[in-house]
Amino acid sequence: MLAIVAIHLVFLPWALGTMRPWAQFISAALALVGIALALLPRDYTGEHTATEPFRLQPWPKLIRFPIFWIGLALLAYVAAQGLNPAWAYRTDGKNWWMAAIPHCACLPTGVSAPFENWNPWRLLLIYASAWLTVCTIWIAFTRRRTLRHLLIIVALNGTLLALFGVLQQKLGNGKIFSVVISPSLWSFSSFIYKNHAGAYLILTLAVAGGLAGWYHVRGMRRLEKSDPSVVFLFCAICIAAGVIASLARGATVAMVGLVFSGAAAFAFQQWRAPRAARRPIVTAAMLLVFGAFLAAGVFALRFDNALSRLLRGLTQQDTALHSRQLATTAALEMLNDHWVRGVGAGSFRFLFTVYQARHLDLLVSNGEQRYWEHAHNDLVQFPIELGAVGTGLLLLAGGYWTRRLWHDRFWRNPVSLAAIAGVLLTLTGAWWDFPFQCPAILITWCVLWAAAALWARFGEKT
Repeated sequence: MLAIVAIHLVFLPWALGTMRPWAQFISAALALVGIALALLPRDYTGEHTATEPFRLQPWPKLIRFPIFWIGLALLAYVAAQGLNPAWAYRTDGKNWWMAAIPHCACLPTGVSAPFENWNPWRLLLIYASAWLTVCTIWIAFTRRRTLRHLLIIVALNGTLLALFGVLQQKLGNGKIFSVVISPSLWSFSSFIYKNHAGAYLILTLAVAGGLAGWYHVRGMRRLEKSDPSVVFLFCAICIAAGVIASLARGATVAMVGLVFSGAAAFAFQQWRAPRAARRPIVTAAMLLVFGAFLAAGVFALRFDNALSRLLRGLTQQDTALHSRQLATTAALEMLNDHWVRGVGAGSFRFLFTVYQARHLDLLVSNGEQRYWEHAHNDLVQFPIELGAVGTGLLLLAGGYWTRRLWHDRFWRNPVSLAAIAGVLLTLTGAWWDFPFQCPAILITWCVLWAAAALWARFGEKT
């Protein structure tokens, strides 16, 4: 199970962020294999338990898992949107338009469009992959060691992605993997869009930082002379350098938030630790060495470019942020008209043109006509597409995870605390970007909720 889930999570970012149909089909296949294996009965002998041998049936645990039913309801709702299209995609080979078609007005609606152009069925495939992967981890991972190995793989994968991005930026020919021409001028590492790369790296940075904190705390508790925390601190520094090199402003701000929250949590842990377990001189020396390494790295990566780009955005000198604010305004107008049933998963790009036409600045940029595939605000686009019912199901899932984490006092576990900080910062950044339109980010983000909850349940209570 660990191998299947690890292969799946490692594959997602390297497959161009899983933005292409072929990658999404492979992701769905891996998710199906995972859940099929997870549901196989397990035989425990006397070598595994101190009691009598027994057979474990995983399916009752799956049925008792609220996310299973919430996710199933969401998939059924998206399928209903796909089966009841209100608009159909039409093209003459040069231009395209949407034509109204007969539909049942009392049911959820969507659009009828080619799969390669995105439609409710393609989103259904992506949502199903995320849902099945979360269910697989929840019922299959019964030991913290297995979960720890998975998170280590995620952290190392993020490190490799960051290093690859930096090397490709310095030595590459402008193409992804030196052969794939990106449709975006702002690609980084294996991601088509730099902001997606930055958002994904933030998730892996949170995992690496959490593992570093956990190993450090465990080392103090056991009075060990050394521990693997420095390895994961090194991974975190490499990932942070990758975030800076990507020039993703939202991810850079999120990284600063993670660094300050991590430093505060580390200082609090040192204060709570017994005096005999404190190692202030060693800790300070380690932080200074790695701080110097990070400083050398960021200046070698032209940190001044990242800083100037960030300042242009914060001081409103960059017109990109203004256009995104205007797009959010137009998207809110669209939400006001379709908040009950939504327009259909994956349908925003086809129907937003009506609201875009109300704002001239959204129509033309540098003399060229603009086409908005996304609202650049996932917190508005998801309600537009899924309506009140779909959004309510997402909020219900969030409420379940919040209750579970609070019950198990997740803040006492560095891994759970860091993972939740990462997913919340990514969620906050979704107000001015569209990270959850990237399947690699969406699936990894969902997995980290389950991983944080499981770690809090497996972890020490003191």
